[in-house]
Amino acid sequence: MTHKQRALAAIRGEQHDRLPFIGRMDLWHTYHANQRTLPPPYEGLSLWEIQRRLDIGSLGFGAWTESFFRLEPKNMVYEEVEDVGRRHVQCVTPYGELTATWRLTDELHETGAGAIQTEYFFKSPSDYPALLYYIENTEVVDNRESYSQLPEQIGEEGLALPFTGRVPIHMLMHEFMGYEVFYYEWADNRDQVERLHQALWEQQMQIMQIGAQAPCEVIEVGGNYDEYLTPPPIFESHIVPFYQQACEILHHGGKLVAIHGDGEMRKLLELMPPTKVDVVEAITPQPMTSIDMARLRELWPDGPAIWGGVAAIVLTGSFTDSEFRRFMDDLLTSMSGHQRFVLGLGDNVPTDGIFERVEYVAQIAREAIL
Repeated sequence: MTHKQRALAAIRGEQHDRLPFIGRMDLWHTYHANQRTLPPPYEGLSLWEIQRRLDIGSLGFGAWTESFFRLEPKNMVYEEVEDVGRRHVQCVTPYGELTATWRLTDELHETGAGAIQTEYFFKSPSDYPALLYYIENTEVVDNRESYSQLPEQIGEEGLALPFTGRVPIHMLMHEFMGYEVFYYEWADNRDQVERLHQALWEQQMQIMQIGAQAPCEVIEVGGNYDEYLTPPPIFESHIVPFYQQACEILHHGGKLVAIHGDGEMRKLLELMPPTKVDVVEAITPQPMTSIDMARLRELWPDGPAIWGGVAAIVLTGSFTDSEFRRFMDDLLTSMSGHQRFVLGLGDNVPTDGIFERVEYVAQIAREAIL
């Protein structure tokens, strides 16, 4: 079987020939390529070339690649200015001006990581009309033709994993307001927040309609949840229903649906099966979170599939070789015989990851008995 066939079979709970292993290594690769410190056999090679040599499945992680859709603001003055270490957006609507800023440190730039948002569109209740106008006048544009190049490049060597963006309530928290302001507004002006939420919901469902016809097998919808920032009451009332409707559209188009799940989610785990998603990827267990892999398997006997399991910290010098190998032994014991398991990383090989340990994980994936 190919890496793609093996992973898709595991996500669906079908028979496959060996343990699938598809994991992100882009932070590690970008950093060491920039520093010219890639291991001697791999100098000058792309990430996918290195993974091909290691017999690891490649991942077209959608948060960092071109997607099957674009968002284009209409009927407003919208300007983006980028200079060294800074991106600034100004949006002038009939109801007022919105501005937001992102900053990128040298350290983040070296790893290819995303910028840090330091200013949000929403600053006070007077911004509700302008922000609602911005959302309602941002057009969802079909970009499937341009996007198709990525899954074609990956072929059978892995999975393209396009990202639809954060789900509406999480988008308000993370991108438009910031968490602290969101929860004050949630308490003081909930009706206004709900209007924004509904507008984003409608926009996202347009994205799902395009995604249902996208040239890929798996689509990632939202993620990066944390039981403290996206607590169970809000997850159950606003996030689960969103996934149910999104999954209905995407499943109708023959797509599998993934959630990016690398946060502290122990209290959210029981709420994942009702979402109807097919797989939660980048699962990050103890000691980085409180998630126990054996317990997780018990909670999700019929899905979603589990993709992840290797806590990134065990790949670093914080753990001895014997501690790392014991961790991997325990992980494989916990997942032994589980058909709906894709070995992966939670959520990346860190820049100080020990490469021999990545090679070891690749080796045991080839040799593991299902």
